[in-house]
Amino acid sequence: MIETIAKLAQVVPTFSVIENGSTIHQYFEQNKESEGVVIIDGEKPVGILMRNDFYQKVGSQFGYALYMSREVTLLMKSELTCVDKSCDMAKLGFIAMSRNQASIYDFIVILENEIYAGVVNIREFLIEMSKTKEREIELLNAQQRILKQTNEAEKRHRVEIEQKNAAIKNLLDHAGQGFLFFGSDLIISAEYSRECDNIFGFSIGNQHFLEVIKNFTDNDGISMMQNVFENVFHNGNKIQNKVYLSVLPTEIKILDQYIQTEYKVILHQTGKSIMMILTDITQKRALELKNAEEKNNIKLIVRAISSKSEITQAIEELHGFIEKDVLPLLDNNQSPQLILQYVFRIVHTMKGDFALNALHQTSAALHRLEDTLSEMQNRIETITNDEIREFIEQLDCDKLLETDIEIITEALGTRYFENEDRITVSRQRVAEIENKIAAVFQKEEQAAILKLFHSLFYINAKDMIKDYNDYVKTLADRFGKNIGDIIISGDDVFMDSGRYSPFMKSLVHVFRNMTDHGIEDPDERACSEKSEYGEITCELKNEGDQFVICLADDGGGIDLDVIRKKALEKQIYAAAELEQLTREQILATIFLDDFSTKNSVDLYSGRGVGLAAVHSEISKIGGKIMIDTELGQYTRFTFIVPYEQQ
Repeated sequence: MIETIAKLAQVVPTFSVIENGSTIHQYFEQNKESEGVVIIDGEKPVGILMRNDFYQKVGSQFGYALYMSREVTLLMKSELTCVDKSCDMAKLGFIAMSRNQASIYDFIVILENEIYAGVVNIREFLIEMSKTKEREIELLNAQQRILKQTNEAEKRHRVEIEQKNAAIKNLLDHAGQGFLFFGSDLIISAEYSRECDNIFGFSIGNQHFLEVIKNFTDNDGISMMQNVFENVFHNGNKIQNKVYLSVLPTEIKILDQYIQTEYKVILHQTGKSIMMILTDITQKRALELKNAEEKNNIKLIVRAISSKSEITQAIEELHGFIEKDVLPLLDNNQSPQLILQYVFRIVHTMKGDFALNALHQTSAALHRLEDTLSEMQNRIETITNDEIREFIEQLDCDKLLETDIEIITEALGTRYFENEDRITVSRQRVAEIENKIAAVFQKEEQAAILKLFHSLFYINAKDMIKDYNDYVKTLADRFGKNIGDIIISGDDVFMDSGRYSPFMKSLVHVFRNMTDHGIEDPDERACSEKSEYGEITCELKNEGDQFVICLADDGGGIDLDVIRKKALEKQIYAAAELEQLTREQILATIFLDDFSTKNSVDLYSGRGVGLAAVHSEISKIGGKIMIDTELGQYTRFTFIVPYEQQ
């Protein structure tokens, strides 16, 4: 008769997924003998929480603050081992012992008609199994006289094991994933799944793992892997090993395939080995890229409908920057370094402007252009103006814009870029009308009429700031941060777009830095007892002969020690000079060309050009910048901009 697990079933308390950590803590405090609880969603078990696991997490750094007031789903193990009440003891033993070491003493959940019916305590199960073993021994003692039959049973058992091993090997070979193993010598075991050969393109058995992988990662990656594996094989702490493995890349590109990687420590009698699981996600990545591209195209079409003038202006500026901005500098024989810095700032600002207006393909093309400019800056000692001129003159603006223009015209028609009916008024005539209003009207009436008049011919700074909302939210999503709409307050500040638009567009770098460097991710903000949503504010003041724009975030602030360290690394200042600098002078370092606190360059930041471009644009219109920051609390940029004298 087959024994089922029904007699081992124990009913332990269940808690809903909406309960928080403090409720579990209270239960464990009141029930010292309880080893764990079951988490349910309705009547369905979705997780377990063992006493030891609970207090390990709560007792970790920031664990109490992170988990006590938050839902129990953050604490529970969601990978349950569930069996039906009719499961026999032998099968349960196989299931229980097949789990990883970290979960070996976790409850096994019993279901009856898919509804929670109790748990099996592994200790109780082992006791029962011991009793069973005793009965088996008694039976074997009674059967010694039929040793021949026992030997035959052993042979059959050996054959079954071989068959199971062969079945497992066959399963791995046809699982569609690569499985490989290596020990402390990093030599890949000859026993690996067939898919590995398909992924790497050659046989990897008995080869050194780092020699196999070096063709698909850089030297820094190889050094990092070697360091991680040394720590794992010389460290017996399971938690530390898990942390070490977590820093390894989760995705690599092998040949033309995108491969997702996962590493697990396998313990055995002679020591430990590492299993690497490789999954081809090339098709998944292609679908994700296609989906992202379709979303970007829709955003571009919507933006083209709502902000035609901004897009048209951005395109005109891209066409005009070569003839109006760069070539005159070359004609005046300015130094190559000055010219490249100037071009870099303009291209960097235009890249942000096109991204803001959802022309992502053009923005990406300008990013590649920045790569070339960066390479030219790296050999500034040998580069000549003629080489710069040749490079600038071969730039094809239409080619840079081609993809985005096609998307717009396919959706909105080829006449989209034709001028619509409008009234044209010269700047001189606008100034004359303003003076006439000032002479004829007084006080409130004058202010009301001027405001209406300015709304016809000038841009409200508030509207320009609002345009950054979608850009900030898109960046926040990419960086895994939560940021709401920019909070705009203060006076209506009307400005001449021809004069102030370059400066206002350069603010894209400030918003990008706030999103990338300033606002922390949700977990960091929770540890600092801040709202999970970061806040960016903009206050405007009209002070008559000048206006003030104050941009602030409630993020982590600027670390002056990091600025000092980077300034020394880049040889901007000597150590003795840094000691003499004021707080304001150290903060001003962030506006220098080629200064960035990031160690790598991506599509969004790291080149050390953005804030230098802001400083350049505000200097052109006679303005100035002030910075105020408190580490862990906020950063505030104050831009004081004079009005153009009529």
